[in-house]
Amino acid sequence: MKRKLFGIAALVICVLMLTFSTGVLADFGGFSGDSDYGGDFDLGGSDSDFGLGDGLGWLLWGGLSSSSDSDDGRGGGCGGIPTIVIIIIIVVVVMFILRSKKSSGGGIPVQTSVKPTEASELRPISEYTANEDPGFSSADMQTKLANLYVQLQDCWSAKDITPLRPYLTDELYNQSERQLEEIKRANQTPHIERISVLGVNIRGWCRRDGMDHMIVEMSTRITTFTTDDSTGNIVRGDRNAEKFMTYEWDVARTTGVTTAAAAEMKTVNCPNCGAPVTINKSAKCPYCETVITLDEHDWVLFSIKGLSQRTQ
Repeated sequence: MKRKLFGIAALVICVLMLTFSTGVLADFGGFSGDSDYGGDFDLGGSDSDFGLGDGLGWLLWGGLSSSSDSDDGRGGGCGGIPTIVIIIIIVVVVMFILRSKKSSGGGIPVQTSVKPTEASELRPISEYTANEDPGFSSADMQTKLANLYVQLQDCWSAKDITPLRPYLTDELYNQSERQLEEIKRANQTPHIERISVLGVNIRGWCRRDGMDHMIVEMSTRITTFTTDDSTGNIVRGDRNAEKFMTYEWDVARTTGVTTAAAAEMKTVNCPNCGAPVTINKSAKCPYCETVITLDEHDWVLFSIKGLSQRTQ
């Protein structure tokens, strides 16, 4: 019995270590960790390249799997503990951790430990330009997203993401704000330097819930570190260590909107009071202060996945 209890305690400690050991560093959303992650993963289905975007390899980071040599659920455990007990313990611990984070008001606007979108779920960009939006340009989209990546990092370093409001969905923006508030409460400042976008590869597109989604592979190089606001000392990261990051971006736009219509847009009407708002100058109506996003007029960032990190 003592051996089983010891095994359970060791398992819980391992889970907690896996959960907290990576930490959150400075890049937008906290994808750059203390340890490298990711590996080779054959995505396929790519339609376009930008820069050096051959990818840095893909693999689920922090994945969890279990197996058993017996069919009755009693084998394959740790120290003789039934596998089903181990699974229950892991689920309980993870749920407790997630609930604790939620109750503290924190929010993580990113997805790690998830697989990249399967190529079988995507349709070719050539089909999109032929049937949905003849004015869509992969090259323009790649340039736009590369510039947005740099802007994300600059705003994160400034601890002010309000300029990004038109370009993120409501959910992603609100989650990012909560995470940034945690950084501020910790009296710390993130730094992202030597930013270089190495590749932007539009893998394909899909449609769901009235939105068109472009799935994009983003490869970048950055240096990240975090400083204490009181002392100026580096509390995490290394200003000289280059991190080669690979992300998957999901950018979305309301189905039926075309590139020509988006390009012609100079102002939009506030959905609350109807006043004209120049979206490139402000994301908030100057009359009623309603926040406006671009998803009904142009592409916005829907979600981000961190797929790999290599430190050099």
